Amino acid sequence: MHRTSAAVCALGIALASCMHTAAPTSGLANQSVITRTDIERIHAGSALDIVQRYRADVLTAHAPSSVYLDKHIHPVVFLNGQYYGAVDELRNIPADGVEEIHFFGGPDAVSKFGSQYGGGVIQIVSRTS
Repeated sequence: MHRTSAAVCALGIALASCMHTAAPTSGLANQSVITRTDIERIHAGSALDIVQRYRADVLTAHAPSSVYLDKHIHPVVFLNGQYYGAVDELRNIPADGVEEIHFFGGPDAVSKFGSQYGGGVIQIVSRTS
């Protein structure tokens, strides 16, 4: 009996090591960039639709990392390197005008855009004609 359970356990370990999990098809949760190809794939109406489809996780608030700094706890939107507004402004950016969307988490957003953006930054790069 002991030999049988050891064999079953070994078989289970062997099978588990051969299996892999498929990447999610509905989102890009581990990616920091949504490309034009990704955007065209879903036929979105606005930049908000794009972000909700691929990276809804970035739309949530983040706790401030310091009580001394006046930081946004929600991610903010930058359009072509300029501050554009709060996340809800994404609905005002048509999807057909978006080339790429870049996501910066708290520490990366602070180092790239400034200490007040600890909640993260969603940077939109618009298409050129």
